[in-house]
Amino acid sequence: MKKAGRDLALAPWSSTTACQGGTYRGLLCFLAIFSLALVLPARAPARDADSPPLPTITLSPSGALPSLAQVAAPEQPAPQPPTPLEPERPKTEKPPEALLLERGAILLPKGTLQIEPSFEYTYYSANRIAISGLTIFEAIIIGIIEVDSLKRNILTGALTARYGVIDRLQFDARVPFLYRQDQEILGVGTANQRERTTDNANIGDVEASLSWQALIGRAWVPDLILRADGRFPTGEDPFDIEREPVQGRPGELRLAKPPTGSGFYGAGPGLTAVWRTDPVVFFAGTRYTFNLSRDVGSGFGKIDPGDSLEWFVGLNLAVSERVSLNLSFVDKITWGTTQNGRSVPGSSFNDGRLVLGASIGLFPQATLVINAGVGLTQESPDFQFTVSVPFSFKLF
Repeated sequence: MKKAGRDLALAPWSSTTACQGGTYRGLLCFLAIFSLALVLPARAPARDADSPPLPTITLSPSGALPSLAQVAAPEQPAPQPPTPLEPERPKTEKPPEALLLERGAILLPKGTLQIEPSFEYTYYSANRIAISGLTIFEAIIIGIIEVDSLKRNILTGALTARYGVIDRLQFDARVPFLYRQDQEILGVGTANQRERTTDNANIGDVEASLSWQALIGRAWVPDLILRADGRFPTGEDPFDIEREPVQGRPGELRLAKPPTGSGFYGAGPGLTAVWRTDPVVFFAGTRYTFNLSRDVGSGFGKIDPGDSLEWFVGLNLAVSERVSLNLSFVDKITWGTTQNGRSVPGSSFNDGRLVLGASIGLFPQATLVINAGVGLTQESPDFQFTVSVPFSFKLF
């Protein structure tokens, strides 16, 4: 009977009404429910941090659950204005290597046309009167010139066209227009000191050339570009200009105005070697010009102006994608003139210059090029300044 009573006493724990009745039983039910409450939240699936918070549900005073319509939607944060993006920076465009094009160190691609307007100012003083052979021919006409002081200003506006005929072949043509002013001071320091000024404006000698890249360099082997140059006597040469007597110097004749051309054809070969080691490009080259003789008549007979040899060396430094600097040395040696087979004294000269240049890319089709040169020899100009803006167009 006692064992049956124990079984009857334990039976209620296994029934669905185990938590009903009795203080001991109620305490055990409370502990079991509390333990489940601690375990169940840890096993709940993790919510995304970006998910909106769940709504808070509050029981009514009567203990009933609110309806869905009564559940308050979670409060959303006020929309923030979008963070302004940094404005896109303009893309830098690498300009054509205009300085190297002028030196004949690179060629245009096939079907590319480049038009380059330029302006140049050259200043001579003292006895520095040799300029592209013009003064030599002037001296031939009037004999020995006795000038105590000379100042010469030359303004040259030119239009140069370059065209890539095919790959590795380029054609160039240049048409200059000159304004030249010569100011002579005769008899400096004497009672007969006087000033004589003459000027002239006219087209200069047209030049043309054909360039071909004979060798594509690699490693220590340079690019090699061959050139054939030509000069045409389109300018007003000294043989076509009238002469006039000089006041105070009986029997002495001077040109009434300075010439703008040489009066002789010229042609010759040239070559340029180019070594590239980024960001520097080294170049060196030479050019020989045969100045063709002619019989000018007027009692002067056959004049041979003498050939010339020009050589140059320099480097081009790319400072950035839009700016590059150029430094070069140019030397032109011209042999003496002969008249009817006899040498003319003082007609040879050596023109050496140091040239510093810079190019700035304005936009993909145009570049600003600035050059400044300083004379290093007696026959060189005091200084020379050039500004040009080459425009490139892809025709096909």
